[in-house]
Amino acid sequence: MQYYIDGYNVTKRDPATRDLPIDNQRTELERRMRIRGAALLGKATYAIVWDGAGGVGVAHDKGPEIHFTRMPTADDSIVSKVCGSQSRVGVVTSDTGLADRCRAVAQHGVDILPVERLFASAEPTRKSKTRTPMRRDIGTPANANEINRELKELWGIDD
Repeated sequence: MQYYIDGYNVTKRDPATRDLPIDNQRTELERRMRIRGAALLGKATYAIVWDGAGGVGVAHDKGPEIHFTRMPTADDSIVSKVCGSQSRVGVVTSDTGLADRCRAVAQHGVDILPVERLFASAEPTRKSKTRTPMRRDIGTPANANEINRELKELWGIDD
């Protein structure tokens, strides 16, 4: 299933991101979805849709899962994508107006998920029987083990 995520609707409600500057809100949700997307949504693809008409995001291609819309709002873009879908889709939003609009135009049905599903504190979906642990080397420099070895020598730590 393809999910369309109402980006700012998630970040403005998530206690972990709502007080961050807008650029950081986007970065945090995008990072979270790259790392935990499968655990949060199951075996599905997703696209985070951000309001971006005239914004800096419009000029930067961030991959197939990140969309900055040129339409008046992200809501309009999501409704358009739902309307044009050839299969059942999902929308992650707590905006009841958007949910109603999507239900009205979905040719093959739409699943509406609450934004809390994607909060930083969210648990993996129950459908997922196994949790994929986060790799320990994400964000670690290639020579990290060498750095650790040198520091242990300097500090006199034996393993």
